[in-house]
Amino acid sequence: MQRIVDVKPKMSVVIVTHERPDFLRAALHSVFAQTIQPYEVIIINDCSVADYGPALSEFQESRINYLRLKEKSGANIARNTGVKLSSGDVVCFLDDDDVWLDDFLSSHQSMYFNDKLIGAAICGYRILGSQSKTFINKKTEVRADELCLGNRFSGMSGFSAKRSILLQIPFDSKLRNGQDWDLFVRLIQENVVFINIPKALFLYRDVTPGGISAQVINMNFTDIESRLKASNKHREWLGEGFYKRRVSEQLLSHLPKKKSKFQWVYKSIELAGFYATFRVLFSKTRTKFFQ
Repeated sequence: MQRIVDVKPKMSVVIVTHERPDFLRAALHSVFAQTIQPYEVIIINDCSVADYGPALSEFQESRINYLRLKEKSGANIARNTGVKLSSGDVVCFLDDDDVWLDDFLSSHQSMYFNDKLIGAAICGYRILGSQSKTFINKKTEVRADELCLGNRFSGMSGFSAKRSILLQIPFDSKLRNGQDWDLFVRLIQENVVFINIPKALFLYRDVTPGGISAQVINMNFTDIESRLKASNKHREWLGEGFYKRRVSEQLLSHLPKKKSKFQWVYKSIELAGFYATFRVLFSKTRTKFFQ
């Protein structure tokens, strides 16, 4: 009788980059420093002007597949492109400005190997440069009730999913904000088994120039519609209470660093109501006080 060998899943890596070759270099070093090596690394350059040649020349790796898009397309189109080009069993995502710790791939691979029903996974992180600041959700499963409160886990650098699932449930190419949360919600809506690894497995670069946090801090009132597009998309799923809370959180995110702070509070009251705005402000104040 022939013995069936249970093979561990092949781990593909997709990195989306735009105008940050130096950050990409650090991200790649962290990928090839993993305790288990990736099956392949797919780099999607979202039509950068910057010269990536020197950074890429440091890595004489046949496993790297590099593609520069012909026009600026946005992170989600770039991610979908990376998924289609991949050929592994599981696709892991890394933002070009973040860095994986050396057990990221092994930790994610183990989850899929030990439980074949798992379709997606996420993990915690530390702040790059302030590694004592650790953000870990203690829940071991990503559930609807948790996502109703927003993304309380991490962004794309902590995320992986089976390639077959991502081909069926791709990233929404129309969204510019809330991209990770939107995908997580749709995975739950499709009953995908989505687990959380309650461990910090990557370093998050906070407020990178040109990054999402920086965009939120410098956001104008004319940007509100784009900022709330993911929330509006899932308004019915959220229900009015959670919807208003999410709208307020989106508008008041990074409030201490924003200009015209009071105007943002007034806008939150206008769009989400006084109660939701008060709850969000109280929560932010309490969190800041106990940090």
